[in-house]
Amino acid sequence: MDVALTPSTEDYLKTIYEIAKEKKIVRIKDIKDKLKVKASSAINAVKILASKNLLVHERYGYIELTAQGIAVGRDLYERHLALYRFLNQVLQLDSDIARKDACAIEHYLHPKTVNRVVKLLDFISAAPNNEPQWIIKFKKFLYTDINECKYAKTLDKLEIGKTGTIKSINIKGGLKKRLMDMGITKGEKIKAVKKAPLGDPIEFSVKGYNVSLRKSEAKEIEIEERDDATIDGQ
Repeated sequence: MDVALTPSTEDYLKTIYEIAKEKKIVRIKDIKDKLKVKASSAINAVKILASKNLLVHERYGYIELTAQGIAVGRDLYERHLALYRFLNQVLQLDSDIARKDACAIEHYLHPKTVNRVVKLLDFISAAPNNEPQWIIKFKKFLYTDINECKYAKTLDKLEIGKTGTIKSINIKGGLKKRLMDMGITKGEKIKAVKKAPLGDPIEFSVKGYNVSLRKSEAKEIEIEERDDATIDGQ
C-alpha cells in the first residue's frame, strides 16, 4: 500500500469500499450510519481521502472512489476478511469477537504477516471438506479438553517392534477399501514388523497377518501409540 493512511482513515476507506460494493452510490450519511460516527467526522475523513486522490466528492454530492482508491480499499477489505476468517474459522472465536478483533489488529500487522494468514487459509481450504484433521482435533480440544495430538502419530513413524492403535485412515476411494480389506480398520491394533532396505515399503502385523504398505500409504494412517500396547500377545 503506497498511500500513507492512519488507522482511522483506513477504516473510512475500507467502509466506503464496502458500501460501494453493496450500493454503488456512497453518501456521507451511509458512512456515518455504518461507522456510527458524527457527520462532521465522516466529512473530515472524506476530505483527507480526497486530498490523497483516493476519492472524489463534490460538495453535498455522492462519493466516488478513484482507481487508486478502489485498489487500496480492496486491499484493506481483503486484509480484514482474511484476519476475520482466521479468528473465526481457525481459532474458533464467535463472529462478533472475530470481527471486533480483526478491526483492532488489522492496522498494525506487517503485510508479510497478513500474507501468511492468507496462505494458511488457502492451505486449510485445500483439505477434503475444507477441514483438515488437525482443525477437527483442535475443535475437539477447545470444547472437551481432550487432546488427541498427545498420542497421535502417523503409521509410517511407528518404530519397528512397536504397536499402535489405528485412529483414522485419511484416504478415500478404492485404496481405503483395499486397506480395510487387509484388516487395517479404525480401532485395530497394528505392529511394525520390518522395513525394506531402503525404508519402503514397511511390513506390519494386523489381525494375525503380515501386510506391506508403501510409506506414502502409511503416512495417511493416524495411530495412537501406547507404551503398553501389544498385539497377539507379542
